Amino acid sequence: MDLNHPVSDQSESHISENDEQGANLNACDSDNEKEDYPKGPESHGNHEIISDSDSNRQNNDAQDVTDQLEVFRQQWQDELQQRPGSRGQSPKNNHNKTKQANDMENEARAYFLQGMQAEDDGMLNEAIYYYRKALQLVPDIESKLGSVFTKPSWERGRQDSETFGPENEIDEDLLTHFESLRLKDEALCHPEYEQRMTHISSLPVELIIYILQWVVTSDLDLRSLEMFSAVCRGFYLCARDEKLWKKACDRVWGVNAASSKKKYGSSWRRMMIERPHLLFDGCYISKVTYIRQGEQSLDSFYRPFHLVEYFRYVRFFPDGQMHMLVSPDDPLQSLPKLKFRNSKSPGLLKGVYKLTDHKVACVLKRVKTEVLPTRYKRHRQAAANQNEMDTTYTADFDVTSSGKRPHAQLLWCSYAVCSVQRSTGEEVISKFELNKHAFPPLIFSRVKSYTAACVEPLV
Repeated sequence: MDLNHPVSDQSESHISENDEQGANLNACDSDNEKEDYPKGPESHGNHEIISDSDSNRQNNDAQDVTDQLEVFRQQWQDELQQRPGSRGQSPKNNHNKTKQANDMENEARAYFLQGMQAEDDGMLNEAIYYYRKALQLVPDIESKLGSVFTKPSWERGRQDSETFGPENEIDEDLLTHFESLRLKDEALCHPEYEQRMTHISSLPVELIIYILQWVVTSDLDLRSLEMFSAVCRGFYLCARDEKLWKKACDRVWGVNAASSKKKYGSSWRRMMIERPHLLFDGCYISKVTYIRQGEQSLDSFYRPFHLVEYFRYVRFFPDGQMHMLVSPDDPLQSLPKLKFRNSKSPGLLKGVYKLTDHKVACVLKRVKTEVLPTRYKRHRQAAANQNEMDTTYTADFDVTSSGKRPHAQLLWCSYAVCSVQRSTGEEVISKFELNKHAFPPLIFSRVKSYTAACVEPLV
């Protein structure tokens, strides 16, 4: 009898029962799961509520950032508009504001100057009134005008003598405008600083004009006279004295000066400036350069050439005398030889000139250097002198302007040499062919040492 078989049946039935129970339990669990986590519309509704709250929170944060950015932009634009010359302001508004500020400052300046004038005249109430109106328009108008205008009247000294007055009078002739103004205490000028010694303002006008005659000197140093006139208004009036300029014109043109005065508005100074004449405080200089062939050598392949240059100097004196020097030396070495009228440098030509309109006619002779002969050579020297020739140089120039410098250039018109034999009296005249290469124009150059010392005044 098989004992295992019934046992297996029971076990199988038991297992089947257990399986059924497990299936039932699983079914119950699945039902419970369905109840705990429903898949209907309620489950979807809960998920939608959670996502809406998150999106609202994100939208609020983005809105806050946008608001902050907008506030920052507005503040930035306001700051740019407050800055001068910013892009936020239109050019028209800037121009209007600048014009208004300038008009207000000009008005304040006018009030302040009126107050200063009233203070100088002793009207203190009116001065305070004008000062107050000026400060109301521009509080710092006093600092803008500068310390020159804010000094007391007794300290302004030299500035008072240089005040030009209203703007509409500046366009008038400067001399007429200066003559229309009056200086305080009828003084020529006032010292700018406190003086321990007697100031030049204490001198009478007649004495100052006499001093100016020594400043100009007989050599007509008119440049120093113009520099003197640039000091102040009083000196300007003295330097424009017609007597000084009349003496200068008489020294240049002699008695013929008066006949041409009407052509220049009856002004001696205008005649001296515009009428062609020579300049005396320097020297007319030209430089000549040419190429000369050297000596031939034994080698035919070598042909030397030399570049030769020399200078021609011409100086005029107001009394009609003149010097001419042709030398290879540069101006630094040659100009001192022309300083004095009685110079006897080797190679120097001395003579006289005549000025007619803008033409200058010159006649010169070579200066002879005297050598004391010994007693053994006296007879031989006397015989040699009979064979010598007297040489005379004649030259004509045309006075023209050099750029903006009037009367500063001499153009060659003619040049000739006349030689006379002493023993026979035979005369030989040689005329030179003029060209710009061999006879270039002479340009005037001022020499300070010529007017450094005064020998005699202008009379």
